[in-house]
Parts: sequence; C-alpha cells; structure tokens
Amino acid sequence: MALIYLAVALIAVAITAWITNTYKPAPENIRTILNVVLSLIVVGTVLWLINTYVPMAESIRAILNIVVVVATCVGVLKAVGLWSGIVKLWNDLKSRRVSHDSN
Repeated sequence: MALIYLAVALIAVAITAWITNTYKPAPENIRTILNVVLSLIVVGTVLWLINTYVPMAESIRAILNIVVVVATCVGVLKAVGLWSGIVKLWNDLKSRRVSHDSN
C-alpha cells in the first residue's frame, strides 16, 4: 500500500512541475525554488526506495547516501546561484594557504 501512495505522490509532483514550468506564469525565482523543492522530494523518495527495497551491504548503502546528499547539495547550490561563489571562496582560501606556506 505504501508503494501506491508513493506512486500517487510522485505523479502529483510531476504534474505540479509540469504545470509550473509550462502553464503557470510565475517569477523566475519562485519557479526556481519550486523546482528545487520538487527535486528534493523526488531525490528523497528515490533514496528511500533504494534504502528500503534494494538489498546491499551497509557500507555500500552509507557511501551511496553520502554521495547522493553531496550531489543534491551541489545541485541546490547551483540552482540558487551560490555554487560559483563557494568555488571562488575555496580557490581564494587555497591560494592564500599556498602563498602563506611558501613564505
């Protein structure tokens, strides 16, 4: 029964995303946030399905969960436009550390 509810929820998410991106006029920032939220729902649901129904070793499951969470965080940061700032900050910190170590 849980899988039926899950299928209905994913269909509702797909319909909402389709309506939002094709028919409903909305500001771009609202559309971006809504797409991020819908994507998080889908990613969480798929990860839950994998963790519940796919038999695998706990170590592999932990690695899979970490990779999915990191990839999701990067995707959200890219969607809201913060990823380039974080990469620039990382490069500045790395270059500062290298120049400080060479003195």
